[in-house]
Amino acid sequence: MPQAILAGQVAGKVSSSGLPAGIQPCVRLLGRRRLGTGTHPVQLQYRKGWALLAYLAVERRAHPRARLAAMFWPGLAPAAALTNLRQVLADLRRAMAEAAGPQALRVDREAVALDAAVAADVDLLELPVEAGASTLRAARWLAEAGQLLEGLALDGCHEFERWLSGVRAWLARRVEQAQARLRDAAARCGERTLALQLARQLARQDPWNEAHHLALMQLYLDMDDPGAALACYRGLARRLRNDLGAEPSPALRALAARVRVSAVRRAVGAVPWHRDRITTARGTAWASTSDAAQSL
Repeated sequence: MPQAILAGQVAGKVSSSGLPAGIQPCVRLLGRRRLGTGTHPVQLQYRKGWALLAYLAVERRAHPRARLAAMFWPGLAPAAALTNLRQVLADLRRAMAEAAGPQALRVDREAVALDAAVAADVDLLELPVEAGASTLRAARWLAEAGQLLEGLALDGCHEFERWLSGVRAWLARRVEQAQARLRDAAARCGERTLALQLARQLARQDPWNEAHHLALMQLYLDMDDPGAALACYRGLARRLRNDLGAEPSPALRALAARVRVSAVRRAVGAVPWHRDRITTARGTAWASTSDAAQSL
């Protein structure tokens, strides 16, 4: 698959890796589509404008007009297809100029390309996410990233649909990996709301993935919620057994054992303790502990 050029609007300092520590994409194609970084996104008039923009953002090179016209209007004569392309390009050029500057879309009589300085979300999935507040704010768009051109299909454009199917699968894995990195960075930085949102999202998207459930359980444990951690473990164990005929890994079982201990200690700590009834209180506490352990 092609490697897009890393460029964009920087929000923060340069990281130790030499790449920008925080970038806001001005073209968002993963999940909810959006142009611009402000509060009022720029609108595109045509569905094929979004499809063309996605193709240009992923395939970062100049594309002949005739080639694009044949891809997006395969049932039309070349002259008619080029006329339609010209109309879509005019709208796309207007929107890109408003969102990213007048040179964002490079168009001449022969070819079309997206300028290298334009940052699309598909460009930024490999950037490192550092555990800093400003970096996390800049990377929050990752929490909303989804499928490329979500909900969009172009009936009859078979070449484009084949391309889109392959690129969607390729990007889906990269989005998952980027969201996992953001989850871990948010957890290290103490941004537990963001970390928990991403952890739940990743576990829901891949309900048999032990690494995602392990991270979610650890977050629940860090937030002093062993009950939620155990519910997460039980759900995964049930799906593994019923759907795959497998058992949780040793690492996951070990974490579940730690969670049970934490739950038991909480149960013991919740029992009232009276000096003048120490024997009775101890008996009550240990009875509660036993009940709690059996319920886990």
